[in-house]
Amino acid sequence: MFEAKFKLKHAGCWTTGLTKFKSEFVTHNTLSLNEKFVQDITEVSLFDKKEANQIKDYFKHNKLVKKWDILQESNKKLLIQIFTDTSEIKSVVHAVLKNNCFLFNKVPLVNGSEVWTIAAPRKTAIKHALEEIEKLGEFKLLHIKKSSFDGFNLSDNQEKILKLAIQTGFYSWPKRTSIQDLAKNIGLSKPTVAEHLRKAEIKIILREFGK
Repeated sequence: MFEAKFKLKHAGCWTTGLTKFKSEFVTHNTLSLNEKFVQDITEVSLFDKKEANQIKDYFKHNKLVKKWDILQESNKKLLIQIFTDTSEIKSVVHAVLKNNCFLFNKVPLVNGSEVWTIAAPRKTAIKHALEEIEKLGEFKLLHIKKSSFDGFNLSDNQEKILKLAIQTGFYSWPKRTSIQDLAKNIGLSKPTVAEHLRKAEIKIILREFGK
C-alpha cells in the first residue's frame, strides 16, 4: 500500500474564499455522487458567533455551490453539507477514484490550501492521480511513501478483503466489482466477505471519528 500527501489551492473551488475567515475548516467526508456532483461534509470550528453568520452568507451567495445545508449547529461548530457541480469545477475526488485510489484521511484547509492524503495498492495509481490533480491549482507534494492499514487493528482477512476491494474497483464510481465477485475471487461466502468488509470499514471510521 502507498500513500501520498499534498497541498492544493484548488482554483475555482468554493474553498478558495474561506481564507478571509478565522474559523477552521475540515472536510470529514467527500463523495462522488455521479459524474456531475460531489458532496462534501465540512466541519467548521467557529471563531465566534458573528463569523458563523458570515460563513452562512458566504455559502448562500457562492455561485460555485449548487446546494448547501446546515446539518448541525452549536455556538462552537457548524457541520455543513455542500454540493458542487463538477461539470463546472474539476474535482479532486473524481481524479482519485478514477485512478483506483481512495481518500485516507480528513481534508483540512490550511492557509488556503486543501491538505489531502490519498492511498492505493500501487504507486503508479498514486502517480497517475497526482498528474491530474496538480493541474487543478497551486499544488505541492508533501510525500509519497509506503503505507499500510497498521493502526486500524484489522484482522488478516479484513485487510486482505479490503485491499482486494480497492484493487478491483469496489469503491470506484461506477463500481467495477461486487461483493459476490469478491467472494468468488477470495474463496469465501458472500455473507462472510460482506461481514469482514463491514467490520474493516467500521474500524477505520471509528479510528478517524471516534466512538
